[in-house]
Amino acid sequence: MASACGADTATGPEAPAGSNGPVRFRAEDVRWLLDLMAENTVSPFEGGDPSGIARAQELFAAGAVRRGLALKQRTCPPADFLSQPGVPEQVHQAVQGDPEGFLGAQPSVVVGMGDPQPADRRLVFNFHMDTVGPHVPPRLDGRTVHGRGAVDDKGPGVAALLGIAAAFAEDPGLAHEIEVQIASVPGEEGGAMGVYGTRWLVESGVVGRLMVFAEPTGGRSLDACSAAMTPQVSVTGDDSTDDHPYDGHNATLALSLLACSLTDRLAPIAERLGAKVCVAGLHTGMSHNRVYGSGRLRLNIAYYDTAAAAELARAVEESLPAARAELLERYPDNPVARRLAEDWTKVVRLDWLKRSLPPLANRDPEMEALLASCGLPRHDGVADGSAFTCDAIWAAGPGRYVVTCGPGTLDGNGAHTPTEHVRLDDLETYATRCRDLVLRFGAKARLPRTDDHCSRKETPAR
Repeated sequence: MASACGADTATGPEAPAGSNGPVRFRAEDVRWLLDLMAENTVSPFEGGDPSGIARAQELFAAGAVRRGLALKQRTCPPADFLSQPGVPEQVHQAVQGDPEGFLGAQPSVVVGMGDPQPADRRLVFNFHMDTVGPHVPPRLDGRTVHGRGAVDDKGPGVAALLGIAAAFAEDPGLAHEIEVQIASVPGEEGGAMGVYGTRWLVESGVVGRLMVFAEPTGGRSLDACSAAMTPQVSVTGDDSTDDHPYDGHNATLALSLLACSLTDRLAPIAERLGAKVCVAGLHTGMSHNRVYGSGRLRLNIAYYDTAAAAELARAVEESLPAARAELLERYPDNPVARRLAEDWTKVVRLDWLKRSLPPLANRDPEMEALLASCGLPRHDGVADGSAFTCDAIWAAGPGRYVVTCGPGTLDGNGAHTPTEHVRLDDLETYATRCRDLVLRFGAKARLPRTDDHCSRKETPAR
């Protein structure tokens, strides 16, 4: 497919990673991973340089071509793609003024092997190239890779690609039976929620019968992902000084009261619905001799179904008038609260920075059995709280089974911390299982088809 944002510069195939036995990272594979990790791809929503993604994607595409994969596309969405519902406010703010420039610096890359096939004969892997901040340069300590992106998510992406290459090296006939693609996307971290990476590719047709998001899950397949919404309560009133402390709209009082009120109201509902509430940042100011009339409070609420999201959103909206009533009841004659109480509806407001995102919940006995046969068994991440929010939420659809599945774990491997690391042994195990998954997916495709997977009904989720 022609590139919408640039051209492929990689040339010259080299022998793919091992076949017949476990897939091993050769020295050149380790160097490739370290080079990818050395590129600073911290999300622009966490202070990163947006241009880092484009450099890393060129490096990824070149390495993929050297390992026998073909560049399928290097694309970015048009500016009006972000006019859809569900785009976080911070994304709108980032593209404001120069949407083409921002999106052009955040391309998605798709590489693959095999002849073009319909979606029911296609297997798609996905990983994200962006990372959280700050950037941590890579280093190799024995058989352990340290640095940003080691386990979340460059290491799993490279491992999946080596597994794909090994499968086609072991069975070249696969090229005429199935198509396997691996997508490297931006915009997963920093609250961007994949709206201009994974969502763009899915709506462009980068979908398959089985879609594996190579996130760290301990090698287990999780077929549910939470979505998240972010309410922000702001106070925009008048400041004052310690000489006249009762003349200001005391934002510190308002937001601290709201933080407690929202905790009281939301936590029991979230527990009942299996959701998670994070009472996050509150900011007004730092000086000791000033009354701050402006400030903001943010929450993040993760949920597994849309009914739960609606109930929690109603509870958030009901909390503002309830907090004012509490203020009047607790401080009826208190001069610190007087002006705030009088002007509450004028200076206190609720905005949704992120809302209306779809959670992922799907089941598919046939694909579950296939994954389990390769050592990637299904795990109910909702039941034990191990499921998490990621951009896989955009991939669900008729005829598809979507899972997150990768090496290592977020907590155990220090993802999002300065100690992020992954063992090469774990990456090689995952690469081997990805190879086996491709081989068995191909074997299944060779069987006579008795139904049309693209038109069959989905198995209902929980």
